[in-house]
Amino acid sequence: MGFRDFRRRSLTAERIADVCVAASFGAVLFAPFGALPRACTYVLAALTLCRLAVWRRLPKTPLAWLTGLLLGYLVASIGWSGAVEPALATRFCVRALVVAAFVAAFADCVRRGDAQRRICRWFALCGGLAAALALVGFWWQPPAMGRLTGPGQIGNELIAGQAFTACALVALAALTAGPVPGTGNRGAGCWRGALAASAAAAALAVALTGARSCWAALAVGVGVLAIGHVARTPRRFALLAAAWLAALAALVAVLAWSDAARGWLLPRGGSFRPVIWEAIFADTAGGPLWFGHGLLADGAVTAGDFLFLHPHSVYLAVFHQGGIVGLALLCAVLGAAAWRLLQHLAAPDARLGLALLAAGATVWLFDGHQLIHKVGVVWWLFWLPVASAIGIGAGAGGGVRR
Repeated sequence: MGFRDFRRRSLTAERIADVCVAASFGAVLFAPFGALPRACTYVLAALTLCRLAVWRRLPKTPLAWLTGLLLGYLVASIGWSGAVEPALATRFCVRALVVAAFVAAFADCVRRGDAQRRICRWFALCGGLAAALALVGFWWQPPAMGRLTGPGQIGNELIAGQAFTACALVALAALTAGPVPGTGNRGAGCWRGALAASAAAAALAVALTGARSCWAALAVGVGVLAIGHVARTPRRFALLAAAWLAALAALVAVLAWSDAARGWLLPRGGSFRPVIWEAIFADTAGGPLWFGHGLLADGAVTAGDFLFLHPHSVYLAVFHQGGIVGLALLCAVLGAAAWRLLQHLAAPDARLGLALLAAGATVWLFDGHQLIHKVGVVWWLFWLPVASAIGIGAGAGGGVRR
């Protein structure tokens, strides 16, 4: 086999990996059963693990090592999770391996400059279609709770809010990423119209979910995306982002000043979150403070007459599972990924990754419970931007090939 044949075969493997990523994302939005998106990720993991060149091409940066260390530490914490079922432990080990393969595959796609063209634009269109179906269902047969849910694997209003937040940000980022090569003026206009409609439908869907944390996440993400498009230096970005966050905080403070507005802003009050957070923090601080209870530890909390199965905050969940060490690793990955993306603001993939990371960092304050999870919102709001940060400086600069 000659060099040209080898290269053609390698490119075929790359395209299959990209298709697996896009297919798994679309399956989360539309498939009625979770087996289909998981099957796509298993194929992706098997393909990525067999392609040693993907792992060799990953940049040996602090972020790459921190990401591997975070995954490895959380998996290792299964060992001190107490009495756990071997099948459950095996399942989480497999999930961690699949997550690692996704990070490597998507980072390689960003390195090649193909992420927008092969994955993000199609994901944005799928998200817009899913949002449109959710809106039709919401108006055709209004839900009992009055809160929009989505098709596929996003049947919960909180999950739907997070999913459509990611879809809206991906669509908006794709609008500013430049035309698709070979589409021509008419084709580019069609793409822009479809992406704009997808962003609008996803944003409206987020509003109708009633998930206040997702409202805040979308506002933060859109602001970060817009500022990143204007400010091409980290210093200017930091100044404009601080002003944007201050404006959002002032708006929330003004709304909270009025009893009527406060009732609209928080119709369910704190939803028992302060009680849940206090119980989780006390349980960890009074016990294994440094290393936590382990990845598979029971994080259920009873508040009032309700049983809450998890801490409703990814940060507290990681603190409960991995202690101070786990939380420090999570914060280090977030900080290193944000800094890496800030250094490449001119690249569309960097701006998208930063917006998704900011939205995820916001929503995880109030929701979420597991970093090592099957494909879904945790991948879109955490692992995808981390993978983008790993791959962004290793190759083409995270843009569309011209």
